[in-house]
Amino acid sequence: MPRRYYPIAILTGLFFIAALTGYLTPDEQRQAPTRTLLNNKAGKVIFAHASHVELQNQECVTCHHTSTNEQRPLQCSRCHVKRFDAGFLANHPSEFDQTQCVHCHHRTATIENFSHDAHTEDYVPEDCQACHHDKSIEPEPQSCSNCHKENATEGMISLKEASHSRCADCHDDFFEAGPKGCKKCHARKTEGLTPAPQRCSSCHEESIDMLIPTTTNAYHAQCRGCHEHQSSGPYGDDSCYKCHMK
Repeated sequence: MPRRYYPIAILTGLFFIAALTGYLTPDEQRQAPTRTLLNNKAGKVIFAHASHVELQNQECVTCHHTSTNEQRPLQCSRCHVKRFDAGFLANHPSEFDQTQCVHCHHRTATIENFSHDAHTEDYVPEDCQACHHDKSIEPEPQSCSNCHKENATEGMISLKEASHSRCADCHDDFFEAGPKGCKKCHARKTEGLTPAPQRCSSCHEESIDMLIPTTTNAYHAQCRGCHEHQSSGPYGDDSCYKCHMK
C-alpha cells in the first residue's frame, strides 16, 4: 500500500476501534445521551436530554418515575412500547432484569390509604348505613370481609366488587381517573414478588395500555404535563411543531 494512504488507514482503524468500543461497552458504563432522536409518524423529535438533566439538577427520578435516582435508569421506550401485543407479552420477561419487574408488577395492594375514622367522623358521621347494609342484612356494622371473600361465591359477590361498587356511590371521581385513582385508597406492595408475576388482568379489568401508557401517550403525558405545570415549554394542542419536525 502506498505510504500516502497510511494516515487514512490509521484514522479508519481508530474510528473502527472507537465504534466497536462504544458498541461493546455495557449500558451502565455509558454516559447519558446529550440528545435523543425519537421517530414517529407525527414527525421526528430531537429531545435535548442533557439540558433537561441540568434543569432538573441531575434528579433522574423527576422524569424516570421508576427510578430511585440511579444514574442509568431504563429508557422510556423499554416499558412504554408502541403497542402491547402478543409479542411484547411473550418476550418482555426475558428482556428485563428481574429486579425491574416491580416497576410494573406488584404482589398485592393494601387499603392503608383508606381511613375508616375519617369516614365515620367527617364524611358520614353517625350514618353507618351510608356504606354498610341496612339492619335487615347487617344488624350491626361489621367488616366487609366477614361475608365478602376474595373470590365470588354463589349468591355472594367478591370483596373487591362489593367494596368498589359501594365506594363508587360517593367517589365516582376516583374510578373515572382510572388506575391513577387507585392510590386514593390502595398502596402497592412489592415485597415478596415472585420471579413469575401474575398477569395484570388477574386483578385489573383495564387493558394493559390503560395501565401502562404506550410510547406516544407516555411522552405526551410526561413532557406536556411538566411543561404545563412549569408554564414553560410547548404543551398545547397547537404546539406540536415546536417538538415535531416535518
